[in-house]
Amino acid sequence: MIKNSANHLVLTTCIATAAATTGAAATALAGDSLTIRNYGRQPRIVSAWQTNQTAGFGQLAFPTGHDTTRGFRVGVPATATELILSIGSSIRVTPQEVVAATIAATANAGDVEQLSFLTMYDEPHGQRLASWDEIRQQTEKLTTVESSLASVSSTYGPAGGELINADSDLLIANRDYAVLGATSRTRVHAIAFSGPDTGNEKIAVPGLLRFEVGAQFFRLLAIAHGLPLIPVINSGNKGSTNLYVATDENAGTFVITLHLALLSE
Repeated sequence: MIKNSANHLVLTTCIATAAATTGAAATALAGDSLTIRNYGRQPRIVSAWQTNQTAGFGQLAFPTGHDTTRGFRVGVPATATELILSIGSSIRVTPQEVVAATIAATANAGDVEQLSFLTMYDEPHGQRLASWDEIRQQTEKLTTVESSLASVSSTYGPAGGELINADSDLLIANRDYAVLGATSRTRVHAIAFSGPDTGNEKIAVPGLLRFEVGAQFFRLLAIAHGLPLIPVINSGNKGSTNLYVATDENAGTFVITLHLALLSE
């Protein structure tokens, strides 16, 4: 059985509207924060990604970073969700400091651009996270959960989330499942989930159209960092585990797939 982890993940998604080519300050979605929490001793950003409608860049700067002028800046292409932090790399941050997120694109009126990052804190917070060795040894079978989620512009949709069993209620009762990753049929910025097993924190997979990455995103993170970073959920919590998507102003309905591994009892 996978017990509560000694560390936990926190998702932050921020947006900028009509961002100029020189960059605009991004603001966090409701419920998220650009302030690093006062948890643990050495938090670090373990993944970051961005979705632009036109080519530009994403930038993260903070007082203890390399510098406060540019910090960490990466160019991003148009019409794709791209990782701006390579898998296995991490950015050290300090509790209570504020991350200044900047997004650059062509300043088209109404265009919403998005940047997300996952911060790992070295302190327990009620999340169940496992290493790849643990999951590999305990995997019995692979399965998927498919859901159709209606997005809401500039926030997480659908409002309040959709239960993981709303469209497909086939998980075996009271069993643990590792979330290896997630994929979407069409471009979306982030696929998020939260519930008792995540400490009611949102954790997300970037909405990459590269299935070979998205379908095993947490597995890749765990292997690359050598840390327990694969979320584990119990089907007994399906009535309180919700799914979300984050996308731009072109709201719609997204068919997403969670890639799961049934774990031995």
